[in-house]
Amino acid sequence: MRPVVALALLIVCGVVSTPSAVQDASPADWTKAHAIPLKTPVAGSGFEDMRPLERLVGGARIVSLGEATHGTREFFQLKHRMLEFLASEMGFTIFSIEANMPEAYQLNDYVLNGTGDPAELLRGMFFWTWDTEEVLAMIKWMRAFNASGRGRVQFTGFDMQTPTVAGRIVNDFVAKYDADFAESVQLATKAINVAPQPTASGSAFALAAGSFPVAAAAGKRIRFSGYIKTDAVADGYAGLWWRVNGPDGKVLAFDNLQARGPRGTSDWTRYEIDLPVAAEATNITFGLLMPGRGTAWFDDLAIDIDGQPYANPIYDFGFESGSLRGLSTNGAGYEFSVVTPVARTGTHSLRITGAPLASTPAVSSGPPATAVVTSWTDVVSRLEAGQAKYRTSGAADAQIAWAIQNARVALQCAQMRAGQASRDHSMAVNVKWILDQDPKAKIVLWAHNGHVASGGFDYETMGAALRKMYGQQMVIFGFAFSEGSFQAIPQAGGRLMTFTVPPAPAGSLDATLAAAGVPLFALDLRQAPPWFREPHGTRMIGAVYPEGQPFAFMMDLRAPSAYDAMLFVQKTTAAVKNPGR
Repeated sequence: MRPVVALALLIVCGVVSTPSAVQDASPADWTKAHAIPLKTPVAGSGFEDMRPLERLVGGARIVSLGEATHGTREFFQLKHRMLEFLASEMGFTIFSIEANMPEAYQLNDYVLNGTGDPAELLRGMFFWTWDTEEVLAMIKWMRAFNASGRGRVQFTGFDMQTPTVAGRIVNDFVAKYDADFAESVQLATKAINVAPQPTASGSAFALAAGSFPVAAAAGKRIRFSGYIKTDAVADGYAGLWWRVNGPDGKVLAFDNLQARGPRGTSDWTRYEIDLPVAAEATNITFGLLMPGRGTAWFDDLAIDIDGQPYANPIYDFGFESGSLRGLSTNGAGYEFSVVTPVARTGTHSLRITGAPLASTPAVSSGPPATAVVTSWTDVVSRLEAGQAKYRTSGAADAQIAWAIQNARVALQCAQMRAGQASRDHSMAVNVKWILDQDPKAKIVLWAHNGHVASGGFDYETMGAALRKMYGQQMVIFGFAFSEGSFQAIPQAGGRLMTFTVPPAPAGSLDATLAAAGVPLFALDLRQAPPWFREPHGTRMIGAVYPEGQPFAFMMDLRAPSAYDAMLFVQKTTAAVKNPGR
């Protein structure tokens, strides 16, 4: 349809009054005129106010639901209500969440058949972000919906950050249907369990690693702390890490500050890792790391064991000797230097600066990352080539496909750790796999705004990859809010807590949406006026948040380049923990 004709129809239908009104309306006035008011975020409230969303979604096969924080009650409730509407009224049949794939699929048996304890299964996904009352209520609704006979909706996940359950599924399958290959799969599984842990968006990373005396810590609790200062750290973070391995290389404890490490530019701040060391520990490694770009300084490291300071002359935790005593370094494209005069105390600190070489993987104290990738590439190839044999041995097609997909999840994890594939791309590939299992399926995706967005970032997001695959068959809803509370982990370290922020700053996208005066609404951005296509600040809060900074993580974004529509909540409250925990 020609633009002039389309505008004329809008005028006749009363959507706009005149062309000049379209051009002259303020962004807030345009938002108010085009907002689709929603009476509540709570599911079970009927669909009358949501009917206009039918036209917005249209014939899409994918509806992606973002979130501006990982800990907002109203966002989670609104996603539940959107799923209820899309499954009940628009024929959507699959729900998929930003959680590790095989762990999430364990909930599918519950929502389809009522098998298991949903609170325990939710906790078994190992994502504190989703271990909430709101998500549990949605899962219970899914079970009730399936039991009612009104429709059928599955529970799935598309993430691939940990290989533990995926590896076990592959091992069990091979032990039954390909015994000659069982030892190779066991070795591949052991290798990936001691390979570098997931870090940022799939890049290689700088690593300073040391070995810690097992006898000093076994059966006790350690606290590893240090001060970190950063300058323009992007696409990653700076962090401490500690790993405890047991017999056969099993990871008994691990932390790397992934969700809590500093990003951007920050002054000296203390961070810590607090972990138990099992009595059966056989190997302990620890140190410093930095995935991504920029510069980070580290100083005044310390280790406490059962609350008592630990000292050992093989280490120089203050770097005052001018050398890296007790730590070795790896990371192609990074520079490691003990420098002066930048220091938290004394005169020296360790500086890590640079960026990874995309073609060169990181090296760790475990097996070389490329070797782990090769092992899992071989596993996937063997399973794909053996499908006819497995059928002859009695394996069902669904069993075979699931074993192969779990091998791919383990491979994706290894590739991410080696810097060969990004997490976002692998998540998009996994969404495609889920849809490929049923060509008629329609799926609702749940992830952070930064993952569902189809543009606006300096790397390929999951949404951008899916847009290439599915084009306009996907409709993306970004989420925004003006003020209120959410739960997150303090950026300086510590336990999950509630943060409260004031109204968004004037001129930001969030403040402009709030100025429309509608407390809860949806907004189609596909015909938004030019103001929206310019960069404006919007909150982009993940799992961590800095205390005392009311406007942290405001990202300049051209909203229509990232999302097709917005779901806006004026004032929020923090998500509530899963009552089953």
